Amino acid sequence: MMSADAPYDDEPVTGPCCNCLEITALRNVMFIHRRGPTPGRGWGCVVCNLPQDGAVALICDACARTLTDLPKFVCTGYMKDGERTPLDTLSPEPFDHDPEFHPEMRTFGMDGFR
Repeated sequence: MMSADAPYDDEPVTGPCCNCLEITALRNVMFIHRRGPTPGRGWGCVVCNLPQDGAVALICDACARTLTDLPKFVCTGYMKDGERTPLDTLSPEPFDHDPEFHPEMRTFGMDGFR
């Protein structure tokens, strides 16, 4: 619950980690550059008109310290709902920003936001 003197609710989501599936406080968010399992319930971009279909993963602190690759699962539906989908069941098609609408990608020589 939000306190009167806090501008937002800073309580972490509690649920299964998208890597180890341990039920714990989850405060680390990963945006995966693949289309998520539930259209409209992921990350997107208003600048390049990317729909909110990108896969999102919530990671526990222990996995955040040791994870060197993508997690094993992603969130299904809203992040707080606690449902997970195996990453390897997602479409392998990349889901990414359109560099035409992001001049900062050209300016700084970035290959996407990773």
